[in-house]
Amino acid sequence: MIHEQTIPCPVCQTKVPFEPQALIRGVQFSCPTCFAMIGIAQESIQDAKNAMDEFNALKKTMGKKTK
Repeated sequence: MIHEQTIPCPVCQTKVPFEPQALIRGVQFSCPTCFAMIGIAQESIQDAKNAMDEFNALKKTMGKKTK
């Protein structure tokens, strides 16, 4: 079962659906309520990519330990 990822809008707190991979590629998402744009600052994109890579590596390591 896939759970939709959401992030709270910094303006109105509406839950905004987003795709993590698109977010770290620099895609911005629009709040469906107030239309504020939500994204990662350009200077932070590489840090976000590195964190996602580390997270995925950890998931693989943990998966091997449970088998």
